Amino acid sequence: MKILNICLIVCVALISKAKCNFEEAKAVANECKDEVGATDDEVESVLKLEAAETMTEKCLGACVMKRFGAMNGDGKFDREKAMEILAIIANGDDEQHALGVEVLEACADIAVNEDHCEAAEEYRSCMHAKAKEIGFVVGRV
Repeated sequence: MKILNICLIVCVALISKAKCNFEEAKAVANECKDEVGATDDEVESVLKLEAAETMTEKCLGACVMKRFGAMNGDGKFDREKAMEILAIIANGDDEQHALGVEVLEACADIAVNEDHCEAAEEYRSCMHAKAKEIGFVVGRV
């Protein structure tokens, strides 16, 4: 299931341009790939929002979230930025926007590990589970 292809993790940095697309998210992930020493397979896994199997994947997810503004310097989820992204990726679908808000509200303030890599995976896991539970299915834009 695809959720907040931001994030979700995934298009937050592009808010200032009022656009968000998968190719730009992939470019950011590839920049982070070099920073954390990830493989192409690990980049693909993160872009698909799959559960991280390695610490490198977790750190890649954290890097992407930080570059997009979804995670701040303290390793905490930035609700305001995520809401801005949600408005873009919901693309006028009020029902999906409302479900996305429910996902963000459920996960924004969860207690997470102090390690930013672990925290990014905990946020991803929470959002994925909540999205699946309530039927939030906004795909890539």
